[in-house]
Amino acid sequence: MRLTAALLYWIFLSASVSVAEERTLTMVADKWCPFNCSDTPDHRGILVERAATALAGEGIRINYIEMPWSRAIVGVREGTYDAIVGTGRTETPDFHFPAQPLATARHSFFTLASASWQYDGLESLEEVRIGVIQDYSYGGLYEAYIEPHQGDIDRLAILRGDRVLPRLVRMLKLGRIDALVAEERVLDYYFISRGLVNPLRHAGLAGTEPLYVAFSPALDDGRALAESLDRGVASLHQAPGEHHR
Repeated sequence: MRLTAALLYWIFLSASVSVAEERTLTMVADKWCPFNCSDTPDHRGILVERAATALAGEGIRINYIEMPWSRAIVGVREGTYDAIVGTGRTETPDFHFPAQPLATARHSFFTLASASWQYDGLESLEEVRIGVIQDYSYGGLYEAYIEPHQGDIDRLAILRGDRVLPRLVRMLKLGRIDALVAEERVLDYYFISRGLVNPLRHAGLAGTEPLYVAFSPALDDGRALAESLDRGVASLHQAPGEHHR
């Protein structure tokens, strides 16, 4: 009897541990390589892989799904998905954030090579029509300029949906906008992945922004998951031979 009870307890305990170890979180974002991608299971982007590696030590696996950015925000906010990848604190202020970001974005203005316009503060934007992606913060540019002028089509072209960056590049080449705003590495990756060197001209830095994986406010353990990510990242930093930027 005692042996049977002990065996049943051991089986129950093992099953409980197994369930905890097998937890899988679904993270979402738009295509924003090299930070987050869905090209192959082995190439999910810098942020997705860093988060996956950090959380693996906490017994958590990652499933990553690509979708338009605005839909990703809504889906995570409502609890349909567990976390969003590559967000800033101003984009999703109600989400559960870890203390440490996983990378830093550099949002910049780009024009055709033949252009001479240069970003020199918000007043200089009166001279151009810029193209942006809906619900991107761009390191504070959204609050300072995009939101106050979002109804002015002479100043802004705000695009949404899938594969927005290629559409912005096309609009720039066709002369429908004078400049676009993009993260520098993301824009470079877009051209490199097509076997090209970025032909666009850097026209000034709009702002820098810490990038996070943030968890749904609808999750009861959203705060605990953010803390788990912090612990996992700290463990990676402490591992012998590991070097992180």
